Amino acid sequence: MSFRPHTRGQAGFSLIELMIAVVVVGILAAVAYPSYTEYVARGHRSQLRAQMEQAQQWLERYYSARYFYGDTATATANANFDDQAFATSPPSSGGDARYTLAVVVANGGQTYTITASRAGTMASDHCGNPTITNAGLKGVETGSFGTQHTDAAAAVAACWR
Repeated sequence: MSFRPHTRGQAGFSLIELMIAVVVVGILAAVAYPSYTEYVARGHRSQLRAQMEQAQQWLERYYSARYFYGDTATATANANFDDQAFATSPPSSGGDARYTLAVVVANGGQTYTITASRAGTMASDHCGNPTITNAGLKGVETGSFGTQHTDAAAAVAACWR
């Protein structure tokens, strides 16, 4: 009587197959994660732009009634920064602040500049601290943008879209 050993097919993965799968997942993660974080940052910048433009509307309403923007403290109140927790983006009801908004009035109440300073998860954003004036001029605070941009104009073109 001859006994033949019962052979079964291979069960499971070999170490090589497992290592190949880990490398593929690692490469995909290395490509996908930076794209995802930039996508999220663009969403935060979009929300910030909407808030800055809303603050402009509040200031323009005040100006249309009084023909000046007031002083910095008055403009801050009139931009609704105080009354509705508008001084941060998103507003205090919307989670952790990613930007802190400030308005500075100049020229006897005839001009203003709204500046958003990066905070929280956006503190290291390459787009810097965006600004907008009463004339609608969009900019970035000098020296606040990352090395991806050659100058402020390049940062504005890339970040204010």
